[in-house]
Amino acid sequence: MYRWKVNEVLARSQVPLQLAADGEDMGRLVHSAGDDRDELVHRVLDGAVDTRDERAHAVSLFRARTAGVPEKRSAIVTLAGLLEQRRKGVLEVELTKRDSGALFDIANRFDLRHRRADQRTDYDPAFLDWIFWWYLATIELTDQLLTRRDDGA
Repeated sequence: MYRWKVNEVLARSQVPLQLAADGEDMGRLVHSAGDDRDELVHRVLDGAVDTRDERAHAVSLFRARTAGVPEKRSAIVTLAGLLEQRRKGVLEVELTKRDSGALFDIANRFDLRHRRADQRTDYDPAFLDWIFWWYLATIELTDQLLTRRDDGA
């Protein structure tokens, strides 16, 4: 009840914060997208049990009230790792190998995953927000593809 009331007040104030309702940061003040991306977070956190801890950790890092570039980068690296686990079994089966590779090109060419000297580091921090949401939505997509496959559809 308390969380609901505080979130109601925060929503009226148009401050992009809320008390997290789920994940490892439940009850903490976190950044809120204030749109359908908040529902995406709930769906992804309710997803596959075997990767729930990693998902919750990535979301917690990203939406932390004090999240900066290092935390957002770390969240993306975690999500990229989850997608890498599904690369052969889901992504390359449902997409072409080239298309699934495109998901990793950004993480590998920019200073996100491997941190090599030849990677780009001069991108706007807003890029981190975009790739986080893109990877999170792709994890939800792979959840749906796996569910459909398990259901025989």
